[in-house]
Amino acid sequence: MEKLSSADEIWSSTLRKEDLQEATDYATISLPWTFDRMHYGGKTQRAINDRLLHIFLGVLNQSILERELKSRGYSCGMDWTKYRESDIFDFSIEGKIYDVKTMIVYSEYDKQWRRQPFSPELLIRYKSYQGPKWRIFFPIMVAMTQLTVDKMKDGYIFGIGKTYPDLRKREPMPRDKGFWCTAPYDKAFVFFQNTALVKAREDAGRGFFPVVKWNREQSTIDGSIGELALTFYGEWMGKPVTTTARLSPGDQVVISTEMSALSCIKAEHPSSLGGTDELVITAKNNFRDFVPRLTDPNENINDHKFSWKIGKSAFVNLHVPSDYTVYWLGYIPFKEFARTFTNYSCYFIPHPKNPDENTNGEYTGKLVDKFARLDNRRSRAISKGLDIPWPDFSGLVKGKMIKAGLLVSVNKAGGKPIGAACYYYPPYALLESAIYVLPKDLYTMDSLRFLHKRSDSNLREGSIL
Repeated sequence: MEKLSSADEIWSSTLRKEDLQEATDYATISLPWTFDRMHYGGKTQRAINDRLLHIFLGVLNQSILERELKSRGYSCGMDWTKYRESDIFDFSIEGKIYDVKTMIVYSEYDKQWRRQPFSPELLIRYKSYQGPKWRIFFPIMVAMTQLTVDKMKDGYIFGIGKTYPDLRKREPMPRDKGFWCTAPYDKAFVFFQNTALVKAREDAGRGFFPVVKWNREQSTIDGSIGELALTFYGEWMGKPVTTTARLSPGDQVVISTEMSALSCIKAEHPSSLGGTDELVITAKNNFRDFVPRLTDPNENINDHKFSWKIGKSAFVNLHVPSDYTVYWLGYIPFKEFARTFTNYSCYFIPHPKNPDENTNGEYTGKLVDKFARLDNRRSRAISKGLDIPWPDFSGLVKGKMIKAGLLVSVNKAGGKPIGAACYYYPPYALLESAIYVLPKDLYTMDSLRFLHKRSDSNLREGSIL
């Protein structure tokens, strides 16, 4: 099978309207049931909206990949309707399960970051570079938290999504045709989305009715209009429910549709809100039972005494520009990835005195605990007879140096992550530490056809797995 060696081996896929529809349909309903693999958490509006955008982009990219593969004769796909049980990043190709991972390039930063514009030719030019200069460093990454023992995949498929604007920083503008959504956070996040509480409501046959009030303290001079349509995406008895309400400044509306979960709210259009306006979301609770938190049986998570306040800036746009393109680089079997990452160097954030290069990563702080947890999990799995392909992480440490391809991320005071930089991310650090290989280690997308022509027994006996 062929390793990635030339630009014309990289597939290029552009956006279609049906891709957007599938992604928004899934993202707007699935948030309570989707594993928070990037550890955004639910404490702030920004964090939960970033998570919502991450889910949207993950489904969008897989929809694009599914269409691309089917056009080439593959049997593949994902059943989006089973959002309560399935992992959206599990992607089936000819009966084998792949984890689809995409990085994002925002070309609006090219000049600011003194970075060459992305192209397949640029990636191929530096496909083997493993040094500290982050502007020509293209790591192919997997977050450490995704090294699981109970649901290992057959392999990974990697892509790079490219568009001009930073999707996380867009603000609503009149007539921008965006799909503007926001999701509950903090106490509202727990009340609306805790899955144990959702199931308790459905078992009892009693849920809640969302309540929304539009607070406007003063008349506006910014051109905002006087009516707003809100669409609530929720669930009742295991099925999605959607309802829309219209309100004007000062109105309070009780949504008549009973729900067991509220995933997110879409506004048509947030520019209707004045600069100081607030939408206040509460709930009329029809289920008053005490539901304990799993980690603290004395805490009642069925607490409807909260006010989720939403301003114009609280929305994220689940839409991408028409120039959005995904470059599918290739794939690598999981076991080969687990072996290959040990060939590379460990990096941390660039030093202020030399911002052009990453510093060497060291075995300090929380990495000690993280390595210990991974090694304990690995040892328990091996003792049960499971084949665990990744190595003992503590054995990769020599003194304070880590002899493996690890991009280290830590959280500063206040929860802000800092970590190693690379072509895709600077100046935004990775949210969590990741292990990596290089583009040169990937097999071409075209060689998937060869892989799936081989028998399962050959795959088990072959060197690549």
